[in-house]
Amino acid sequence: MTAWSMLQLSEYFSAITRAGDEPTATRVAVQRATEATDAELGAVICGDVLAASVGLGRSPDPALFAGIRSGTETATFPGVGDAFVTVHALAGVHGERLVLARAGEPFSAEERQMLQGMAKVLGLALRGLRTLAAEQQLRLEREREAAARLVLVEALERRELLLETLLRVQRAAGQGAPLGELLDSITTGARALLEVDGGAALVLHDVADPAVLTVASLAGVFRHRDDILHAADRAMATARPVGNGLLAAAPVHIGDRVAGAFVLNKGEGAEVRDAERRDVLAAFSEQASLALTGAHTAAAMHEAHHCPLTRLPNRTLFLQRVERVLAENTGAALLYLDLDLFKQVNDTLGHAAGDELLRGVADRLRAAVRESDMAARFGGDEFAVLLEPIAAEQQAWDIAQRVIDAIGEPFEIAGRQVLTRASVGIAYSGPGRTAERLVEDADLAMYRAKKTRPGTCRAFEPRMRTDLLRPAC
Repeated sequence: MTAWSMLQLSEYFSAITRAGDEPTATRVAVQRATEATDAELGAVICGDVLAASVGLGRSPDPALFAGIRSGTETATFPGVGDAFVTVHALAGVHGERLVLARAGEPFSAEERQMLQGMAKVLGLALRGLRTLAAEQQLRLEREREAAARLVLVEALERRELLLETLLRVQRAAGQGAPLGELLDSITTGARALLEVDGGAALVLHDVADPAVLTVASLAGVFRHRDDILHAADRAMATARPVGNGLLAAAPVHIGDRVAGAFVLNKGEGAEVRDAERRDVLAAFSEQASLALTGAHTAAAMHEAHHCPLTRLPNRTLFLQRVERVLAENTGAALLYLDLDLFKQVNDTLGHAAGDELLRGVADRLRAAVRESDMAARFGGDEFAVLLEPIAAEQQAWDIAQRVIDAIGEPFEIAGRQVLTRASVGIAYSGPGRTAERLVEDADLAMYRAKKTRPGTCRAFEPRMRTDLLRPAC
């Protein structure tokens, strides 16, 4: 091969490698080959596919080269007519070839040798470009897989954080946290999952005016308070989750009734995906519903089992507690109280003063007994206290006397000092005793104290029951 053909090949190889990708390299190779040989037509054929061509227009028919193989010397082409042909296989890839056609004179041996070198160089270059492209594709796929794994890991971390937050809320609810504190933990927990400048708010009907919506709990950033109320109103009206730009809201319920809405602000700089925000919205609106329903149920249960005037447990709740204590057989005593002079207070000062006196007695009763004891109002001016546990009978007497002394102190009612006193009966737990029987025994003891010496304490004795049954003379 001559020096000039070596120079041609060197420039040819340099031009191909600078092309950067297979289609461009193939096109450059055909152009350089046709220019170097003054050929009218040039093409690179890959199997039955025309990879690149010169002199055949923009959309050449690959069938023009169907019968052209190594050894073909002439062929006919549109616009050129009969032409001399030279075919050279590309190095390294079966079925790929460089084809050139020239009218007027055949290709010389020197030209064929140069074109054979060009074909080998092109084959090697294409193989290198394909390897590079495959490596780049593999690298891109690995980068995409790595990015996908990172997204998955971040999603799993957020999911784990979501579950941990929900568990904290549920533990707080199980430990009897106040409703306001519980709702704040729900909005704060949701806000922490949103990152950046997000926010969470709980909107409820106003207690004083149910037609008005009020923000009961808020954490994070919201641009306008009215936006929160508007999103909440839409969710409550449709009874389903709604989205409004950066805001999303879902209704919260008390039982089957829509009581408000949970509102999330995604935040303009947040990276939390919409699917994750929907999960947070659904989870925490459900938690808010459970908290509100639980509080409503607890309030209803409290009302059903407590005296509305004194807020002490009523007879039903008290007897349930006594039955449980008797079943445990831990040792207990029951005090039964009746107020002396209460009727005079009602008759002279009115029922409002009587109610105030009952509330005052309840407060002093709570203060006089232990935290483990349970005081209750049975109705009228009668109260009861379950003392549990009791290690010795004297302990019950001491607490009973403390109650008598506390209630015996003057009450300030309607600008006047009012005096009353308590007569107390004591009954102790024992084998075979029931709650009702224990109350009856303490009541009999209280009746005996009230009859013999008002404002004192008596313990139940079996003969008190027989005396009650003995006919009057």
